[in-house]
Amino acid sequence: MSMTHGIAYIKVTGFGLLRTLPGAKLKLGGTKRDPVVGASSVHGFAESIEPALLECEISLVPGFSLAALQAVRDATITYEADTGQRYVIRDAFCTETMEVNAGEGGKVPCKFSGQPAEEEIVS
Repeated sequence: MSMTHGIAYIKVTGFGLLRTLPGAKLKLGGTKRDPVVGASSVHGFAESIEPALLECEISLVPGFSLAALQAVRDATITYEADTGQRYVIRDAFCTETMEVNAGEGGKVPCKFSGQPAEEEIVS
């Protein structure tokens, strides 16, 4: 039986490995194709570029600066799956203001965006 993806390791320039909680999501971004529909048939498609989008939750721990993480821009973010895939988002930035959820283990939802993710081959 094959292993399936269950754990994500997320690193952000200047912060190292984030203390993420289960459920991180990565939208790779890249070329998006939208159909061009005519009166009686599909004529083809139009391409556009979509940015990468990374959503995760981190645990708030002593000594960690949410303000500094919220201010991230021009960063490199690495998303590594426990199954070996690694994706890199360049020119990344935090897209949302931080919100702390007390009583829930200090969960802090985070969203980052940037250039479309590039898959790195891990040997």
